[in-house]
Amino acid sequence: MSTRLFEPPRPPRRWGLWIVSALVVAALVAVAVVQIVDTAGRCGEGVREVAGGECVGVTDGAYAFGNMKGLSGKIHEENAKVAESGERSVAIAYIEAMAGGSADRGPEATRQAVSGAYLAQRALNSERSTIPKIRLLLANTGRGDRHWSQVVDQLIAMRDKEHLVAVAGFGQSNERTAGAVKRLRAAGLPMVGATVAADGLSSRTAGFYRVSFPNRDQTAAAAGYLKQQQRKHPGYRVQVIRDGNEQDDYNTSLYEDFSAAARRTGLTVDDEVIPFRSGEGEAATAGNALSLVADKVCGAPKPPDAVYFAGRGRELRRFIEAAGEGGRHCRTTVLSGSSALGVYFDTGGAQHRAELAMLAERWKYSQLTVYYTAFTHPAISKEVYGGTGNDPSGPFADFARAYRAEVGGPTTALASGQAMLGHDATYTIGKAARNAVVVYGTRQVTARMVLAMLEQTNGRSRVRGISGHIAFDPDTGEPIDRPLALVELRRPTDEGEAGDIYRFVAPLSTGRRGNGEQWAGRSATAHGHRARHATCGALRPWRDSNPRHSLCSQHPAWRSATARPCLPEVRPWLRILDWQGWSTCPWRTWQPQSVSQRRFRCKGWQLA
Repeated sequence: MSTRLFEPPRPPRRWGLWIVSALVVAALVAVAVVQIVDTAGRCGEGVREVAGGECVGVTDGAYAFGNMKGLSGKIHEENAKVAESGERSVAIAYIEAMAGGSADRGPEATRQAVSGAYLAQRALNSERSTIPKIRLLLANTGRGDRHWSQVVDQLIAMRDKEHLVAVAGFGQSNERTAGAVKRLRAAGLPMVGATVAADGLSSRTAGFYRVSFPNRDQTAAAAGYLKQQQRKHPGYRVQVIRDGNEQDDYNTSLYEDFSAAARRTGLTVDDEVIPFRSGEGEAATAGNALSLVADKVCGAPKPPDAVYFAGRGRELRRFIEAAGEGGRHCRTTVLSGSSALGVYFDTGGAQHRAELAMLAERWKYSQLTVYYTAFTHPAISKEVYGGTGNDPSGPFADFARAYRAEVGGPTTALASGQAMLGHDATYTIGKAARNAVVVYGTRQVTARMVLAMLEQTNGRSRVRGISGHIAFDPDTGEPIDRPLALVELRRPTDEGEAGDIYRFVAPLSTGRRGNGEQWAGRSATAHGHRARHATCGALRPWRDSNPRHSLCSQHPAWRSATARPCLPEVRPWLRILDWQGWSTCPWRTWQPQSVSQRRFRCKGWQLA
């Protein structure tokens, strides 16, 4: 009997089926590869596609977000020049929802702000024999800032690798912006806000500064203006319209701050507050509510002389349209906050002419006069720096020429102030980085050094910004010694063109004063009690009561309450002290080493 195992016959080879299967798999792989390459090519390095097809992340300009194609290319080119120069450089990130934050802040407003940041980069890098050079990064948090968390993580990771020293921008006041500010502050990356107004962003913990004005400053100025009207015109009535959407920090703080400012100034306000409620994706509902609001204001037997509108610009626009509906007249003055700019956001281009024509018609019928407290305006440059006619002193004229040459388009676009603020936020950081080189030497500038210099941006160490002298309250980081602008928001032309829509009315005092004069180009007068803010303080009691000055508490010797020899860490603060005009201090003495270079040799510290 055979022991050979039975071997079943082999099935016939199905070469055709195998070939077809292989071709199908190859095709699927090819499609996947094409999709991956297409996504990577479309979004670029450091940027990824999210749901909805939007690209979010951080770029050096190699990828263009939204409508920034030409502008991003210029930024990328400037960054390449810095890299090719071989000179020491630092990176500044400009963070925004680059495609537009919401219906209240469109992509054109963001483009304006980023164009200002680019012009600041160019201005800083064109200064001869100065370091560090500036690389500008663009950080897109996505529509509505929905992807802020991952973008902030990217920025924190770039602090050491890319020498990222600070973040500018922050286009809109919302809880996502607040989350980003909190995370960046904890990571030690200083920030300078450009166009944010919510009060909750400021803190006595160092890290966040801004060139824009918080709501409390805007409402203080608005209440003061309305109080003047009541003094001039007995019986002048003021009523408040408020947005009750508690999820919007801007609306909530605007109403609360105005109520508090009215009480402080003695402004008489009607007891009846007219409420409505806005919300994302609820345009129709908000429109209905604002029609009822307009009925209450305009249909009253005796309408108020003025209303304070505590809401955003998109809702203000609906109120204006409702006020003139059906040819109704509503002869009253509306005063609102900085978000009133939102009336015209996302209205550029021929496709919006019909909308603007309808707005113009309704506005014309209503006869409303609309004012708002603007962060800045080109006319503020004359108010701050002096000059008359077409020959203003100050930097605005050069800024306007650079805008025409590098960005293009009419300089009337600068009247919104967005480009000026984007410039000043970025430029202030760049100047802080340059000052860090002077104070700490020519080694690599760090985020911590820039933070220390931003703390010193006041007194005689103010920055000459386009919107005025940039100075920060050393305790809160809020802007000081600079005026707001009262601006009339004008209706578009009958043909649906925006035209000249931002008319400067007057500068407004915020009431915040440092040790400089409010908006004069004259030298600030130094006061002895401010020296403690400028020196970082060696005395333990003062240091303990001023936790913002973190550099003081980092060295063990600061914790001693006895007299001590001078430490090397003290010397930079002595130099800053002299720059700001305090040549004597009761806590210590020093010996001039080179008066021309403003360098001093410390002899020792004493307790007061």
